[in-house]
Amino acid sequence: MQAASVQNYLVTHAGVPDDVVYAMTKGVFESLDDLGAAHAAAKDIKLEGAAANPPAPLHPGAERYFKEAGAL
Repeated sequence: MQAASVQNYLVTHAGVPDDVVYAMTKGVFESLDDLGAAHAAAKDIKLEGAAANPPAPLHPGAERYFKEAGAL
């Protein structure tokens, strides 16, 4: 069976402060139950693999969160 999938990424620029990107990333992954309740597609968001093979380098703030959460 073949299937297509689409991955979504939150993209920002290097000028956004690390602590802001860290807080945004943490907020998303620590609110998955609420996000899933708001939209069915959010039920597919998983921390596991979220930082694997990104299409662009991870922002240092996001990288910090993923390391602390054990996803890197």
